[in-house]
Amino acid sequence: MRLYVTGGAGFVGSNIIKVATERYGAQVFTTVHSWQPEGPLSFEYGWVDIGDRAQVLNSVRAFKPDAIIHAAILNDFMRMYRNRKLAWQTYVDSTRYLTQAANLMGAKMILVSSDWVFDGTQVDADETTPPNPINLYGVLKVVGETVVTETANNGAVARISGVNGTHWLRPDQPLTQNVGLGNLITAVVETLQTNQPFIVWEGKINMRATPTLASESAEMMMRIIRGDRQGIFHCCCGQSVSRMELAVAAARAFGLEAGLLQNGSPDWSGMVGVPVPKDTSMSARHTAKQLDYPLPDIEQILQLYRWERETGRLKGN
Repeated sequence: MRLYVTGGAGFVGSNIIKVATERYGAQVFTTVHSWQPEGPLSFEYGWVDIGDRAQVLNSVRAFKPDAIIHAAILNDFMRMYRNRKLAWQTYVDSTRYLTQAANLMGAKMILVSSDWVFDGTQVDADETTPPNPINLYGVLKVVGETVVTETANNGAVARISGVNGTHWLRPDQPLTQNVGLGNLITAVVETLQTNQPFIVWEGKINMRATPTLASESAEMMMRIIRGDRQGIFHCCCGQSVSRMELAVAAARAFGLEAGLLQNGSPDWSGMVGVPVPKDTSMSARHTAKQLDYPLPDIEQILQLYRWERETGRLKGN
């Protein structure tokens, strides 16, 4: 299998590459923006402006992929609002160009999307629930989803949520708490390991979701490709939790002192004034059936993540 990935040097992208190369023996090419490689690599890479149609088409033609996974994002919410043209190019134009390239090459096109396409009141939203985003990021993701579902000859959307896990290409990069549930497990574990208290944010932020272990989401995406599935998929676990419930579960899974966890107000300047969906719980039961994938619960996700941290490997590899 030849797999073309965008944003492979990012957190989610690094997990896609890791799973694709080690579990599926895929030949992978990833676009990069500013990342500089260190040491030998198991994949190819190149600097591609994904907002430039000619660069995208030329790059995809050169690699000749069987499938494309579009995981790149503009990981700066305030910049998205300041420069909406750049945001549109990064999220929408890039998806359009990659879909066109996939169609030309006869490749499968997968867009990595988000639970933030929902408004925070659509509890237990499933794959058929109509999106209703309340911020620009969610709007851009919905438009991208529409591009894929309406124009890809062989397309799929992989929604992820509350992404936690290992950054395989930048293992020393700090992963801190944010207004979503992403990175919360790592932030809790690394703080409690120093015997310092950890403030679990509460307020007008994402207070409940269905978390994702990045490597397991990547596994689900690879099953979409292997099974040649089309449509919308929820690539998350099978259990929704609150921020505090996830923090407590993480402390216990790593044998740390849950009594050091406290509630407190968010200390976050990255999304000032931007509305955030409160409860983005998703159902993935249909996805699990389609992909023949038993949905893990929170305890199982934590066990898998602890394995990754302690061994530096994927479970089963």
